[in-house]
Amino acid sequence: MRFARFDESGPLSTIELGALRSLNAAVLTARYELQSAGAVWDRLQSGGDVADMHEANTRFPFYGEAVQEIARGAAAYERRVALSAWRYTAAAVVLGITVLQRVAEAKPPLSAATVEELCQEPTLGRLHEALSVPVADLVPEREQDLPDERTRTAQRWAQVRDRVDDAMDLVLEIAADEDAAYPRTKDEAAGCLLTEHCPPHTDPVYHGVLEPLFQLAEEVPFDISRIIKSR
Repeated sequence: MRFARFDESGPLSTIELGALRSLNAAVLTARYELQSAGAVWDRLQSGGDVADMHEANTRFPFYGEAVQEIARGAAAYERRVALSAWRYTAAAVVLGITVLQRVAEAKPPLSAATVEELCQEPTLGRLHEALSVPVADLVPEREQDLPDERTRTAQRWAQVRDRVDDAMDLVLEIAADEDAAYPRTKDEAAGCLLTEHCPPHTDPVYHGVLEPLFQLAEEVPFDISRIIKSR
């Protein structure tokens, strides 16, 4: 994951630029660790299959037991890394879109308090709201862009927004299955933090959403840079 080059004397405030850079580094680290954790899990899964075949008729199943024990720890680590990745990636997207919109509309820089608040994990509803900003219309076209580039970009953003909506539905399903008192409505789910509503014994709420969010988190700083350079 790269980060766009910015002129330190440009329209971004020091705190905006610093926050964007820091979140980008956090997302990069979490993404690489998640890929590494996934590779470990895949390797252990393959090892388990081999153990099952070799130890089908043996009194000494220690190979398989070892693989299973390690795999449980690997699965727990992968999930923990994914939740950390979600926290920083969702924040990077929300902060980036907020800065992008304010630069596009030539508004004053965000206050330090606002930037610090946006660096925290956003609720699912706040993330959904940010993904509803018409970024494709705010970013200037490039000469090499395809004729339907804006439409394709808007569709990609809409798909990610729909997946966040699906995540809210899954949070509601988990609460119902757990017979939890909260959340019970879509509005309540929108006010939830994903990391607090993804129990380890359930299917990960972030599946299908985290990877496209990684891509948007990388793209947004470059979109901000394109707006600045077009002025």
